[in-house]
Amino acid sequence: MKKVVVLTIVCLFMFGNYVYAHTGLQSSNPENASTVTEELSEITLTFETQIEQTSSFELQNANGETVAVNNSSIEGNTMTGSIAEPLKNGEYQVVWNIIGVDGHPIEGEFSFTVDIPAKESSNDSSQDSEQGVTGSKESEKSNQATETETSDNSETDGSNEQTETKSAEEGQEESSNSIMIGIVVVLVLVLAGSVWWMMRRKK
Repeated sequence: MKKVVVLTIVCLFMFGNYVYAHTGLQSSNPENASTVTEELSEITLTFETQIEQTSSFELQNANGETVAVNNSSIEGNTMTGSIAEPLKNGEYQVVWNIIGVDGHPIEGEFSFTVDIPAKESSNDSSQDSEQGVTGSKESEKSNQATETETSDNSETDGSNEQTETKSAEEGQEESSNSIMIGIVVVLVLVLAGSVWWMMRRKK
């Protein structure tokens, strides 16, 4: 009877160590069968016990192609890796291989889906750029119209200045003619007076 009890205890102890040693995945980010709606920059795997530094994982797309994962690190029971480039929408699978505390290799996998809504900023920016182009064209047309009006006003001002200059010149000519006529009249009167005075003196 004692041998049976001892044997049972030994089996339970060995079975317990076996269960403890062969650890599995406790949690992950993203979670298994989850849908990611925001840009994913890092993948984290947390196991039930500590894992060896030789453990690793691989990210694959729906076609089975490997997606680059950088800066993989292991701390205790956690393994992380950063995604090199933003993931496109679609299904992905993480295949992990770890070495448990008992030295036995263990592998597993989980999957998730990326479904990030398309951004509308590109359409808004294109509309804004089109509005900007339209506004710039209208501004150029307005500037051209203003320049044309300014040119017309300049020509009008120039013609007005020429007219005023001609009027001033004509006024000066008329004034000069009036002065000359006055001088001639005075000289004629002086000459006539002198002749009359000389004739009277002879008498």
